[in-house]
Amino acid sequence: MLRPSGLYDTKPLRIANGPDLARAADAVRRTEINRDSWPFVHVYPPPNSMRRNPTGYVAAPAVGAANQAVILAFSVPSGYWFYMKYLGLYYTGEVAVFGAFAFTVDRNVPLGVVNQGNVLTDLGSIPFPFGDQGHGPVELPRTELLAPTDLVQAKVTNFSITPGGTNTFGACFGGWLVPSIEVPDAQ
Repeated sequence: MLRPSGLYDTKPLRIANGPDLARAADAVRRTEINRDSWPFVHVYPPPNSMRRNPTGYVAAPAVGAANQAVILAFSVPSGYWFYMKYLGLYYTGEVAVFGAFAFTVDRNVPLGVVNQGNVLTDLGSIPFPFGDQGHGPVELPRTELLAPTDLVQAKVTNFSITPGGTNTFGACFGGWLVPSIEVPDAQ
């Protein structure tokens, strides 16, 4: 039931009564028990997590460091934490030499801005593909924990690949979403 509060310009408060109160209390109790009984949420997804594998592709951008392109942008939904355990960074097209392009995976960094957000640990300026389109992404040595509303992006900078055509770059983030209330020590 919704009841208006005594203050103006505020939303009504939601108050549970009767059976709703008992169901809400049971849900909170179950959540607390599950959180404490599932200590390795960064290794194994808990029972109520949601698997996510966002993918994206982009044609090869123009050559030059100023022409960086976003391959995949994934925004973590509000109220959830994202555990990224798998990463795929792909290239298909003409034969490329080592260093012909560089992948970067960052958090909350707008395209073309250098001093905002941060590059994920060891995932900046990668000069080779990560994984294989035929076999999928690779497992990261350490799961990356991304906070609610974080914007995670895979970007590519083209140094010598012919732009457009059949030359494409792809990315995949594999992991799971966990409700904020279930992430130990993250509140």
